Amino acid sequence: MSKKANDKRKEVIKLLRSQKIRDVQEIESYKLSVCHPASAGIDLGSREIYLALSPVIAAEMELPIVHVFNTCTQGLTECKDLLVSCGISTVSMESTSVYWTTIYSMLESSGIEVCLVNPKKFRMVPGRKTDILDCQWLQTLHYYGLLSGSFVPEGKISELRSYMRERDNILKDRARYVQRMQKALTKMNLLLHNVLSDITGQSGLSIIQAILAGERDPKVLASYRSLRVKSSEEEIIASPSGYYKQDQLFLLQTNYDSFVFFTNKLYQIDAQIENLLKNFPLKKEPTDTCPQPRENKKQNPKRQGKNGIRVKNGDLNDMLYRIVGSDLTTIPGLQANTILQILSEVGTDMSKFPTANHFASYLGFVPHNKITGGRVISSRTDRINSPAAQAFKKVIPSISQRDTALGAFYRRIVYRVGTGKAVVATCRKLAIAFYYAITQGKEFIDEGKERYIKRQEERERNALTRLAAKYNMKLNAAS
Repeated sequence: MSKKANDKRKEVIKLLRSQKIRDVQEIESYKLSVCHPASAGIDLGSREIYLALSPVIAAEMELPIVHVFNTCTQGLTECKDLLVSCGISTVSMESTSVYWTTIYSMLESSGIEVCLVNPKKFRMVPGRKTDILDCQWLQTLHYYGLLSGSFVPEGKISELRSYMRERDNILKDRARYVQRMQKALTKMNLLLHNVLSDITGQSGLSIIQAILAGERDPKVLASYRSLRVKSSEEEIIASPSGYYKQDQLFLLQTNYDSFVFFTNKLYQIDAQIENLLKNFPLKKEPTDTCPQPRENKKQNPKRQGKNGIRVKNGDLNDMLYRIVGSDLTTIPGLQANTILQILSEVGTDMSKFPTANHFASYLGFVPHNKITGGRVISSRTDRINSPAAQAFKKVIPSISQRDTALGAFYRRIVYRVGTGKAVVATCRKLAIAFYYAITQGKEFIDEGKERYIKRQEERERNALTRLAAKYNMKLNAAS
């Protein structure tokens, strides 16, 4: 073989390796080969699950290829025992609703590797579609290593994710009853929302409690006004002068009771989260405390929003600092509650993501290019409803107003491509900073708006210089 052909062959092998399909040593190994000989495929349903064994193993053990089990615990146990007895080492299955969670945990505890496939990225070939064919097709693709599994957090991270997602649901449920309370007040012409920014704050709840207790005097109701309220006492007095109705008072009482119920549930789930965080493995000594972020030196680190996680014993920032090993609050926009929401989805072990770009791709912050005929027909990002991605997006409005490098980057991009793409581009930078802060254990250092603008101007100047040299032109500095 000539040297040129050998070099070309090495170049092809290098490209094949970069596809991350399998470890390609030679061109021959790229051909369709068996990657998981002891494999099986499972098609999940609400009533039955269909299990397809490898045809080779089924023939050796004189068993049918496809088996059907019910979804009761006994049926799932029988399915697991059959896989263990057949020597199956890896199983592929679709992440159908929440039906996969129990069988996934049972197989993982038995030492069987589970490849959880996203249904959006797996399609049966055209033709008749049955459960029997689906499980066999899953097994066949996994047999040749043609399926990629989804990321599933393990251990305490999975438990934390359940708590955080349920907490978010409770907040949404509670918000509905706040709206109903405001509707009942408005129907009685008690316009508290005109003088109070939040009717569920200290002043608003005190006034509502007094109204439900039978108080009707506007001056007495206005006396519950907090000193931090910007509206004057005269404005407060005019607001609760309402037209009371018995039916609306009853509805106000009912919705207030529901609001208090969900608030108590928040306290309970916050206590569960606190107890769980205390049992996490620590990367810092228990005596280490989180340094105060540079940009928040003048702020009270104990102050948090009304929906923030309440930790009774200790500080949430310190707990996260000892768990992660670095101060993630140095990243602009990220506070303890946002960091905890992201960690509950992706965990503290980033070994599942080889690089920061893989992490950003998992969150949906990179273009999903579709190229045909040598032309890019679409470069839109994937629509990923990950709570971690939503947590990054929520902090963009605060970043856009700050005099930081990320703030300057956002304002430069939004002027050119619009708000949507600027949000995704800034989120990608945040995700990469988050990845390196966890993997390297170093704090994020923002270079500042002035330095960023100066470097950007220098890049643009160098680009103009190269463009002028390309066309044999000369640049003259403006006088």
